[in-house]
Amino acid sequence: MFKNYIKIAWRNLLKNSTYSLINIIGLTIGLAACLAVTTVVIDESSYDSFWTKKDQIFRLNTINTRDGELLEKGDYALSGTNTALKDFPEVEAITTIEQFDTNFSFRNIQGEGTKTKVIYTNPSFLEMFDIEITSGNPENLVEGTSNIIISESLVKRFFKGRNPVGETIKDLPSYSNEPNEYLITGIFKDIPENTHLRGQVLYLHKPRTEVLNKKQFGFFQTYYVSLKNDVDKTRFETKYNNWYSNYTEAEHPDKFELQPLKDIYLRSDFAGNQIYKGSAQKLYILGAIAILLLVIACINYVNLTTARASHKMQETGVRKVLGADRLQLISQYLAESGLFFLISGILAFAIYQLSLPGIVSYIGHPLALTFSNSATLFLGAISSIFALSVLTGLYPALLISRINPLASLRKKFRSNATGQTQFVRKGLVVFQFSISLVVLIAMIVVNQQVTLLKSKDIGFDTSNLLSIKYSTWQNKGESFKNELLKSPFVENASISSWIPSGGGGSMNRRIESPDKTGDEVEIWYMFADTDLAETLGLEIEKGRFLSNDFGGDALAQSYYFEMDSVKKAELEKRPSLITAQAAKLLKVDQLNVANKDLEATPVGIVSNFNNENLRTSAKPVVIQADKNPDRGSLLMRIKPGSETKVRAKINELWQEFYPYKLLEINNVSDLLQKQYEAETKLLQFFSFFSALSLFLAALGVFGLIVQVTEQRVKEIGIRKVLGASVQSIVMLFSKDFLKTIAVALIIAIPIGWYAMQEWLQDYAHRIEIKWWIFGLAASVVIGIAMLTVGIQSAKKAVINPAKSLKTE
Repeated sequence: MFKNYIKIAWRNLLKNSTYSLINIIGLTIGLAACLAVTTVVIDESSYDSFWTKKDQIFRLNTINTRDGELLEKGDYALSGTNTALKDFPEVEAITTIEQFDTNFSFRNIQGEGTKTKVIYTNPSFLEMFDIEITSGNPENLVEGTSNIIISESLVKRFFKGRNPVGETIKDLPSYSNEPNEYLITGIFKDIPENTHLRGQVLYLHKPRTEVLNKKQFGFFQTYYVSLKNDVDKTRFETKYNNWYSNYTEAEHPDKFELQPLKDIYLRSDFAGNQIYKGSAQKLYILGAIAILLLVIACINYVNLTTARASHKMQETGVRKVLGADRLQLISQYLAESGLFFLISGILAFAIYQLSLPGIVSYIGHPLALTFSNSATLFLGAISSIFALSVLTGLYPALLISRINPLASLRKKFRSNATGQTQFVRKGLVVFQFSISLVVLIAMIVVNQQVTLLKSKDIGFDTSNLLSIKYSTWQNKGESFKNELLKSPFVENASISSWIPSGGGGSMNRRIESPDKTGDEVEIWYMFADTDLAETLGLEIEKGRFLSNDFGGDALAQSYYFEMDSVKKAELEKRPSLITAQAAKLLKVDQLNVANKDLEATPVGIVSNFNNENLRTSAKPVVIQADKNPDRGSLLMRIKPGSETKVRAKINELWQEFYPYKLLEINNVSDLLQKQYEAETKLLQFFSFFSALSLFLAALGVFGLIVQVTEQRVKEIGIRKVLGASVQSIVMLFSKDFLKTIAVALIIAIPIGWYAMQEWLQDYAHRIEIKWWIFGLAASVVIGIAMLTVGIQSAKKAVINPAKSLKTE
């Protein structure tokens, strides 16, 4: 029986090739898109789920509050926290983790380095995160040298045919002038990519043993804590916070939370050092759009199948007269649905396989789980497609199988059944276009916001501005800079601890508002040589720039470390530039007068500039000068069109001054653009799936208009005989679809406006959602629908009416 169902379904598929092709194309695209996006969703959701102790490991986050108001939250805690936590019996293990990139010279060739992900931690990390050691004994640290263990993939790449344990390698340093040496003490099995703790090298060190400072002074580290199996996380969190509030002598004690390991990747939208972050919100958007695309494809199938119900009336009537019961008829039509989904599923998997490199490029790292490499996921996909074929095919099967055999042989549907079918079909078309409109509105808004972020004036000229990555200068920075300035193509240069895209500044402080309202003002401090403001191209509004011509403008960095009373007094009154915003907030009316709150003497007020990215508003800034800074980035303003020559000059000087150090030159405008990669990727996503959803909706309209014009071909012929023009016939068929799209617009516009208004709230600098955005979206959708309807109805309208009116 089943074989017979498939055979009949195959014949129907071939017989109605146009409709079959539309259905297969629509379902294939919907399934392929859903598989691709689901892969990203599964990959993002799977982060850190493979660790054996995933339910016991937590990151300790610091929460800084004032009068119940959250001031700051970060993925760090004060040094010495590990010493304090050891006294709690609930704690099984503690480790500190720092992540960065290092250029290792695995072949020990001078000047050659391979950028490698490093996790700087202590041996307890190996146990907490069950790192599989395949060679060596790295837990026993070798004194007097830097201990590292490297991944199997690095061994295969650089140490073919030998075990490198016991060998020493060097790096291409960013800070020190001479290469550092590292002893390889072990090899570990590669850590999967779906973790926020990515590392090809584990750099092991002994844990620090200092006592936790009672006044909340010290430097910060990122701590991971493993609790014993029977410990309740919330209770321990409360216990530790109570202990700390009694222990600390700070006026405003910090609070702490234990963030579960599985939440760290997707739910860490706060300050900190975490390099690899996802977004739960964006994941929900991805998942929702994947489902909606699949729904659009399934709606097309349902609409086209129900639209062709009249063609199956006689077949169904004959089957019923010959004794077929309703269950047999339903099974027949479900088999037809299953065949469509089977063919589409095979094609979708082929497209999915071809799209995997593009998916990897989009997310920026190899996929740990795909439908191709996981039998569980593959079987889950097959089962889902089968279930979908049943659910999608069920309504048309129930509709067609309930036809009265007498009415079907007379080619008549009951009017109420026909009305219900048309109502459902129009409702599904409205739903299709509503989805397409919401996605299109979202794409236009995201595009406008990304354009604003990338083009908005941030207070200084970002073009023709280069930077050398943060480095130590070994007391040769000023000489290097002066040699560089001899080039006719370099206009200005400055060694600075801050560069655009590098955060808000070198440090920040909270100062009580002069209004004495109890509020605080956050001030960012930037430390550089005297040329930073001029190199950035800031405008002086009042007073003067910092200058070497004034002996007290730049202070030696030794002032920070040799703090006698005289130097402390000078440091607290040092000449400074402040932004107009800082001057206004702190009510600075006079220059060259020491400001006790700022611990600075403003000598000039410069124009406001955005010191962070445009997701936040510009912060008040104080710029102070160091004499011959020993560490920082080098910013340089160059003449337009001279970047290639300047880069060559920098390389030449770098080889002369720092032959063993890594040189990394960046265009500042590129660094600023990189800040908005997440928004750019979101735009790419919406653009692609907006086009896809519109295509699927147009495909559905095409199938319906083909069906409608075929059913009304005689009516068209009669209207032409009575004098109707092609244009009037096209308008006749367009009116119904225009009404449908109008309803979709009424539904989609409020949803699109609300969703995007909520999304824009995350940006201090944001666009206004104007009426033309909805007008443009409506015009695109109406244009596509009317073009589809117009072409097909015009084709039928130009047919000779004599042919249309011939007896069947």
